[in-house]
Amino acid sequence: MTEFDLQAYLHRIGLSDCAPTVEGLRTLQSHHMAAIPFENVLPFLGQIPDVRSEAVWKKIVENRLGGYCFEQNTLFGEALAAIGFSALPVLARVRKGPPEGRNRSHLAFVVTIDGKEWLTDCGFGGPAPAEPISLDTEAPQTIRGQGFRIRFDEAAQEQVLERDMPDGWFELYSFDRMLPTFPDIVAANYICATWNQKPFVENLIFFRLTDGGRFSFLNGTARRKDDGTGEAWQITDRAAFHSYVTNDLGLGYDDTTIDALWSRMSSLHPPLGAED
Repeated sequence: MTEFDLQAYLHRIGLSDCAPTVEGLRTLQSHHMAAIPFENVLPFLGQIPDVRSEAVWKKIVENRLGGYCFEQNTLFGEALAAIGFSALPVLARVRKGPPEGRNRSHLAFVVTIDGKEWLTDCGFGGPAPAEPISLDTEAPQTIRGQGFRIRFDEAAQEQVLERDMPDGWFELYSFDRMLPTFPDIVAANYICATWNQKPFVENLIFFRLTDGGRFSFLNGTARRKDDGTGEAWQITDRAAFHSYVTNDLGLGYDDTTIDALWSRMSSLHPPLGAED
C-alpha cells in the first residue's frame, strides 16, 4: 500500500467522514473499536503478526479481521495522520496493577488538539477507555460509565492510565514521550507474540465494543455488557465457537483457522471446552 485509502478505512469502521477535532477523535476511536475486534489469533496459533502497514491493511481492512495493539494502532495511527490529527506514537509499559513499570509492550497515541493532549488507543482491549482521555488533568474522568484518571509517576517520570475498580484505582499502563522507531515496535511485537510471560501466547482473547456496551471472551468464557446489564456464558462446543467468532464478533477467519483455535483452546483450557 503506497498511500493510505482513508475512504476505504472509514467505510470499514462505518463512517463517511471525520474532522480533526476532539469530537472527531472520540467518534473515530469508538467506531474503530466497534467495527474491528481486539484479538490475538495469530500469537495464540504460534504466528508473529506482521506489523508493516501493507500487511496490517490487508488483514484488517481487506480481509475484515482484527488484531492486537501493534496491528490495531498501526492502522489507527495512519488514519489519524490521513485525517490531519497531530499524533505522537508512544510505547507504553503495561502495568496491570504492580506499582512499577515493565518492558515497553503496548502501542498507543498522544494526540494534540488546540494545544491540549489526549491519549487515544484502539488496541488495549476491554480494560481501557472506549474514547480518548484528557492528559491535561489528573482529575477522574468518566467514559461510558467507567472511571479513569491519568496520574504522573514521579519515580518513573511517566504518566499512568488508571481505572477505577471496586478495590480502588488500578494501573493499566504508563508512558512517556519517547518517540519509538519502527524497529522498536517490531521488537515489542515479537516479545508479545512469543514470550509466555505475556498473555497472548497461551490465552485466547477477544473484545469488541458495541453501541451500549461490549463483547469480551477469554478461553471459552464469553461476556456481554449492555447499558448496565450483563451476562456470561461458557462456549462448550465447536459449533457455538464458530458462530461466536463469525457472528458475534464479525471476524472473517476461515473454518480451518477457527477449528485450529478451538482445538488449541480446548487443549490448554479443557474445563472451558469440555465438548467437541
